[in-house]
Amino acid sequence: MTVVFVLLLGIAALLAVAYHRHQRLEDATQDLRRNLTQQEGQIKNLQQRLEDCDTLEVKAPVDTSWNAATVSDSIRVVSQNTPGK
Repeated sequence: MTVVFVLLLGIAALLAVAYHRHQRLEDATQDLRRNLTQQEGQIKNLQQRLEDCDTLEVKAPVDTSWNAATVSDSIRVVSQNTPGK
């Protein structure tokens, strides 16, 4: 009788462990589904923002720092650095 009771107690313990493991996996699955749904929403939002962007109107600013030296400045620098005859 004691052996049967110990076996039943062991089976109940194994069932309890399996149930708790199943609950943890179920919770993790629901968390993953929730995160996936949120990420899909973010992807759709970003796609919509990308479609709303009109890249044809956006122009890069003109960098005028390269054009700061004029042709006369270049000629003067060359003439100063060229040795005379």
